[in-house]
Amino acid sequence: MRYNNPTFEHIGSVKNAEGVLRIDIKTRQCVIAKGDVQRLIERWPVSIYDIAEVISTCGQPEAIGQAWISRSGKAVMFRINGFSYVSPLSQVKGILAGEKKYAHLAMIVEQPEPGCPAGAAASAGVAGVSA
Repeated sequence: MRYNNPTFEHIGSVKNAEGVLRIDIKTRQCVIAKGDVQRLIERWPVSIYDIAEVISTCGQPEAIGQAWISRSGKAVMFRINGFSYVSPLSQVKGILAGEKKYAHLAMIVEQPEPGCPAGAAASAGVAGVSA
């Protein structure tokens, strides 16, 4: 199945919590460490941590995702536990400057390409293979 038509569904927000970027997604809260926020703005990929794990491990959590600036330079991309999210870079910079309270966060949901039957791509991948 080919996926080419992404849609964006509002799912949460990004907030500045004393220099730490807090990512609120419906049932989960994640953070980008204070020291990594400036690296992110400088276009370096940074790690994302689950806030519950930060607390339970006394500040030594395992990363659950990554954040980076998009190629166009207009968005912050987040990959958390296999799911993709996006937030406008201008809004993230606004919260860091204290001009905004939060930045919108949307989940990227890829839709199947129109006119492509669900099994067509899968069967095309095994065309010519006989049992």
